Amino acid sequence: MRAARRTFLLSAGLTLALLSAPLEASAADATDDPRAAFEHFIAAFNALDWNAFRACFADDASVFNPDIPEVGTLHRLDGRADIERVFQGMFAPGSASPHIVPEHLRIQRFGDTAVITFEFRRPGASFGRRTVVLNREQGRWLIVHIHASNAARAPN
Repeated sequence: MRAARRTFLLSAGLTLALLSAPLEASAADATDDPRAAFEHFIAAFNALDWNAFRACFADDASVFNPDIPEVGTLHRLDGRADIERVFQGMFAPGSASPHIVPEHLRIQRFGDTAVITFEFRRPGASFGRRTVVLNREQGRWLIVHIHASNAARAPN
């Protein structure tokens, strides 16, 4: 009787494991959406969550952003270390959230690469324009490039 029970339990466990495999794959497929990774990045930035923010970047990412005070020119930031060195100051205790609310969001996907463009209102009458390029690496969408520009007035 014990052997029959053990066989039944093993069989039931194996069946459950096999049946749950598609569910796990479906959960993993949820990360197949670059929009979720982008929204996570924006939420981390707005919340000034340094660890979540920095985890959004690939090791070889690059950034063009005229708003970074240290850069002050059109120089590119190359690699995670350079990006972290410059952005970390924005996450200091007492820093104000950037309050980025993306508008006119467009996501274009090309296999394991996604290009996300959006605009957002800045203090005053200006607008920020951003392009975020994501690449899917080992099942995760990571930022490989950000290009920032600003406009003095509302886009048409």
